[in-house]
Amino acid sequence: MKRLLIVLVGIMVIGLFGCGQQKYNLELDGYGLSANKTSYAEGATVKVTYDMIATDTDYSFYLDCEDTKLNCDFENEAYVLTFQMPAHDVKLSVSSRNSMEYIPDEE
Repeated sequence: MKRLLIVLVGIMVIGLFGCGQQKYNLELDGYGLSANKTSYAEGATVKVTYDMIATDTDYSFYLDCEDTKLNCDFENEAYVLTFQMPAHDVKLSVSSRNSMEYIPDEE
């Protein structure tokens, strides 16, 4: 009876913790990007913030995949980026350009 109870508890533990959903990695490429976690299950909502904002700079954010839509909002003086985690690893990048900088026309 005791062995049966141990086996049943073991099966329950494996069922609860051992067979979780596959998780995929989020790589943040750029200073100032932050997320609570670095791996997510497929379909999970990923939330990344970017708060290193200068007033005279334009920012662009990119996901390295075409099968996922990146949403960008501005809340509490920070960009808030959200998307649904696809069934593969992704990299989120940021680039910036000083919009007040003089760039001469090339001829």
